[in-house]
Amino acid sequence: MDMTKKLQETYLPDQETRKQRVVIGLSGGLNSYVVAYLLKIQKYDLIGVTVSLNWDDFKGNVTDTLSCQRTPADLEQIKTFCHQLGIPHFVVKASEEFKEDVVDNWMTARITGTKSISCWNCHELRMKLLFQKMKELEASNIATGHSAKLFRHAGHGTVYVHTSNDEANDQSSLLSRLPKEILERMILPLSDLQQKEIIKLGENFGITPVGSRIKMHQCFNQNDDTVQYIQKHVPKKYLSEGGMFNLEQNPVADHKGVFHYPYGEAILFNNQKQVDAYRLSKYYFKERKMELAKSDYFIRKKIFLNYCHVADETPWSEPLSGYLKISDEEGVDCTIYPKNISSALVELEAPLSLLEGAIVTILKKKGKNSKVYLTGKVRFIAEEPVMEEGQERAKVDYSRDY
Repeated sequence: MDMTKKLQETYLPDQETRKQRVVIGLSGGLNSYVVAYLLKIQKYDLIGVTVSLNWDDFKGNVTDTLSCQRTPADLEQIKTFCHQLGIPHFVVKASEEFKEDVVDNWMTARITGTKSISCWNCHELRMKLLFQKMKELEASNIATGHSAKLFRHAGHGTVYVHTSNDEANDQSSLLSRLPKEILERMILPLSDLQQKEIIKLGENFGITPVGSRIKMHQCFNQNDDTVQYIQKHVPKKYLSEGGMFNLEQNPVADHKGVFHYPYGEAILFNNQKQVDAYRLSKYYFKERKMELAKSDYFIRKKIFLNYCHVADETPWSEPLSGYLKISDEEGVDCTIYPKNISSALVELEAPLSLLEGAIVTILKKKGKNSKVYLTGKVRFIAEEPVMEEGQERAKVDYSRDY
């Protein structure tokens, strides 16, 4: 591995740019530490900033529930790291904002039996607070350890988000939903590097990161602490017991409150095997009724996307081809049929297991350095039942305004 050549291919600013003050978002993880080292070597005027989202009224084990939570000892270690580099360090603490933008939305999803997007909400809040601190410190840019690429149009300055050189750790989807004013100020020094190369750099620099690498959807795990929090902070009328029914409306069992059963996760009865598990597919509040479905219900070939964030200059007046991605491992080619500025019908080349309300990403093509066309929330189409092999699938009316 020729690390010198690899680093020369990354973002290397000119002398004038290096005079500008840059805020580094320091989570305490390996990637953000490596960014700090690289920019320090390039002689930037650096300031380290850590966003600490505090869940003050949570009485359980916060670090077990929130993988991104940093303890006072963690923050002290990040401060020590900054002092070793010779750069100042600030901590932005946010409790009310975290509760309003992340926790409340997570609780709403739990008591309505819908899909939580807490990781997306949390990331957007962190970047918003980092951007605000950048302006307060009169800095010109934000540097982060995101694995993604940003391209700026030379003429009008539009910023385009592309996938990185590391498909397994790519974070372009997260960045694509950020406001333009934040993207315009971002520097991504690791965009051309793979994680194994970043790890090697960390070893060369003698870096000891805080905790393990944070991954999506590892927070707000179902445990006694989160259940007790919901019971304490939500009116009892939203926590009522009721019945569970299958898609044929036959009773299956009684439930103790929908908040005990995260949407889409397996529910096992009487020593059922995982493959035969039911999953919460819908909740009817007035009747306190949970509708359950087997895993094949979530396998879809046509879906509707709403609340879309569509990249600038993405063709949006006629059908276009793309690649729908739902995780590091899963994805499929697709055709997008735009309906309005923030919604589209999507036809998949092959069926995928999807959760209604989840955010998915559509790229121009599969692989490295691919433009992010859009992200959007999944909505199931009633006209698209899963059929047995050999049976004709129901038709979708593409002229319908969903």
